[in-house]
Amino acid sequence: MRVSEQSLFNTYTKYDRLRQSDIQRITEELSSGKKLLKPSDNSVDTIRALRLKSLSTELDGYNRNTEMVRSTQEVAEGAMGAIVEVGSETRVEITRLLNTGVLDYEDGQVIKQYLESARDFITNQANAQVGGIRLFGGVASGSDPFGPDGTYNGAAAETTVAISKGVELNTTFNGSDHMGVNINSGKMTAVEVLDSIIGIIDSGDLTQLHTATLAVDANGTDHGDVKLLEAFDIGMEAMMEHRSLIGNQMKVSEDIQSQNETIAVNFSQLQSKLEDADYSGAISELQKTQTAYQALLAAFNQNKDLSLLNYF
Repeated sequence: MRVSEQSLFNTYTKYDRLRQSDIQRITEELSSGKKLLKPSDNSVDTIRALRLKSLSTELDGYNRNTEMVRSTQEVAEGAMGAIVEVGSETRVEITRLLNTGVLDYEDGQVIKQYLESARDFITNQANAQVGGIRLFGGVASGSDPFGPDGTYNGAAAETTVAISKGVELNTTFNGSDHMGVNINSGKMTAVEVLDSIIGIIDSGDLTQLHTATLAVDANGTDHGDVKLLEAFDIGMEAMMEHRSLIGNQMKVSEDIQSQNETIAVNFSQLQSKLEDADYSGAISELQKTQTAYQALLAAFNQNKDLSLLNYF
């Protein structure tokens, strides 16, 4: 049966289009470095790659939050550490004052100025901020949470952000808890004690140092009426306890950040495996496809002019 010229031409054009399409696809793969150029190339791998991109985007958000949390934690822990250090030094002076009193008026003024400096330092540190956000004001972080006399004007509710699925850490803190605020007065207990001692020094009757008391309800406990040194210790213990809690959060954020970085590397490798071109394989395939295309052209050229008349 004679094969018509039209049939030969149709067969040639069909395979010509296929070979040219293959060559174009492989060339684009090599030039772009991606083997998934469109969803139809591999629908399953395309879906997997899109899912990995979505997870990577989510992970990037967690990592940004972690950086913000760690910055906040470092400043907050540093502020509380400075308060605890100054508080420890101030306690030594309070104890000395209770034991020996003052030598004269000038000696009393020196001690008074020292206690005022300690008080001001503590309140300033309690108003620590990052980028205009007061860390110990809770959700009311736009202005200083503590007044000069240690009165708390912040909020009890805290701000948190997610740093991993199901894990949220603070970006602001409840200053009432962290700074040992006395519920009875609304002031930082340690600052209230310092103001009381300063007032006694101003009065000139230092015997009150041994008799004066404060009604203290702080850190979840109603301590009742306690002596000044004991009240100071209650306030400082509350701060040390909550400083430790911030330290625990810092360890959590550090561990999760390390975990997230490892996951990010794994996601990147998986995505690369799905999307990136295998250059050696693509070049080999291109060479095979070009050889097949050249063979197609040669076969067509040999057969297009065939005729029985050529054999007579």
